Amino acid sequence: MGKDKLKLTPEQYEFFQDRLSTVSLIMEGILQQHPVAKIQPEIKDHISKAIDELYFASHKLNEINKIQKG
Repeated sequence: MGKDKLKLTPEQYEFFQDRLSTVSLIMEGILQQHPVAKIQPEIKDHISKAIDELYFASHKLNEINKIQKG
């Protein structure tokens, strides 16, 4: 279904933003701080990149919300 046909409520965007934040915190607080990630820099690097991408997604979602609230 195309984005032009799917209408979402503001609550759905808020819920999604909350889930993004939750996943980011879990990844940062648990995975990135895990001893395996600490002694294996290539693993930690991938986790860090994933967290960065979630940050960018969250930032984009904030921009969308500002436009919709208008």
